Amino acid sequence: MTHRTWIRDTFDAYLESEHPLQLEGSAAARAEEARERNMRLAAFPHSVLLQVSYPEMDFANRWCWQQFAPSDGLCLQSHSEYPACTKNGEHAHKGTWTTHWLAKTDYDFGYNEWYFANQPDLDQFVAYLPEVNWGEKFRVEPL
Repeated sequence: MTHRTWIRDTFDAYLESEHPLQLEGSAAARAEEARERNMRLAAFPHSVLLQVSYPEMDFANRWCWQQFAPSDGLCLQSHSEYPACTKNGEHAHKGTWTTHWLAKTDYDFGYNEWYFANQPDLDQFVAYLPEVNWGEKFRVEPL
């Protein structure tokens, strides 16, 4: 048995959760978040956002590496529960997908968005989502 805690969500729901309109300064924070996201979407126009645990994020990222090759940008695999890259030290990769951690909402849990250059890659990832879980390091044997 494996743990599964992820929830599919939207960027608008993330903004409402993290920057409620009734709070002072939230309009500016929302605008900045949207500006940064639009920059990512310019290169990777297809995305899906999840509320997800760190192990589930790492599990999903490993799968993406196996399917689509390395993610684009600074490599953070040395911090992963399920590292896909064996290279040590600071380095980056060029790829057709990337991921961005938006906010922590609880212990080892928060909002993360995956971005893809190609619609079929996003479709393949979304089809795989029911398999995303905490992974083999967190298996629980039935009683």
